Amino acid sequence: MLHVVPPVTDPMPVPEALRAVAAELEPGLAVVTATASGRAARHIVDYARRNDIDLIVIGTHGRTGVSRALLGSVAEAVMRRARCRVLTVPASLPDPGPPAAREEAAEARTTCRVCGAETPDELICEACRAKIRGEALEHKLREERAGR
Repeated sequence: MLHVVPPVTDPMPVPEALRAVAAELEPGLAVVTATASGRAARHIVDYARRNDIDLIVIGTHGRTGVSRALLGSVAEAVMRRARCRVLTVPASLPDPGPPAAREEAAEARTTCRVCGAETPDELICEACRAKIRGEALEHKLREERAGR
């Protein structure tokens, strides 16, 4: 677990907080904690490279629009720069509801937006998807021939 403290002073006592979070994880899981100070994305990626990390798990705050443009996105920067896989986890997950509602949602089927046929959780059925791809390929070939 790595915590990067921004260049300004972080009011939270980092080592104690990291140890507390690590203690809540699965018993018997080997956890290494570390802290760094500076630009978060750069330190996370550098730490992963130096320590031969296979997977970076990072939380997201879900900022959009102006706040994201002004503040930037550490998770996005890590995803762009990391040489290993990056798993982003949202800050909060929607309530899935009672088990019965989840089962009904899993069994719910949708209809193809093109032909109206029933599809298993797809917007476009396989037959329509193949037809669309074929038409796109034919269009591309016509355009290439016209440009000769």
